[in-house]
Amino acid sequence: MTIFSRPIVLAVVFLVIAASASGAAEIPSAKDYRSANALFAARKYQEALVLYKKALVAPPQQVPAGDIHARIGDSYFNLGNFRGALESYRLAMQDKNTTDRAQTQYWVGFCCYLTGRDSEAVTELLKVPSQYPQAAAWGTTAYYWAGRASERMGKKEQAAEYYKKAGGNGKTTQARFAQKKADSVNKK
Repeated sequence: MTIFSRPIVLAVVFLVIAASASGAAEIPSAKDYRSANALFAARKYQEALVLYKKALVAPPQQVPAGDIHARIGDSYFNLGNFRGALESYRLAMQDKNTTDRAQTQYWVGFCCYLTGRDSEAVTELLKVPSQYPQAAAWGTTAYYWAGRASERMGKKEQAAEYYKKAGGNGKTTQARFAQKKADSVNKK
């Protein structure tokens, strides 16, 4: 038994050392990502942005690059840089592994709206309910902002249609507001 115990112990020690060495290679990017998330939660968006970009160079295991791009977009958005946010959200959408695609698609459309690209905003916002029908809340909100963009373009009938879709059954406060908005657009 003693003859076999020593090689087994050495093999186990070797495996532990090898496992910790391979895990150590991922620690910096994972640490940057976690630190960036903590900074973001503390509303230190500029500092978080630097660490998200650093983590993006070699994304931590189990974190899709698209999710990091989305977090970069969130940071830019909170800093009021809507063009930077739009670019980052679009990069996030290019990654098929992005976790919350409906939400990211919504932010693409909303950033288009905020940067005055109303026609593009409508197109991007309408992708949410059509491509992600299971994300009802994001779809409803997307219809509302598609209505606002349409209204800004002077397309009253189209705006009213989107507001009605946003209003749905009219049972929530948001739905009732959207219904009233549809009615007011029709009266103008």
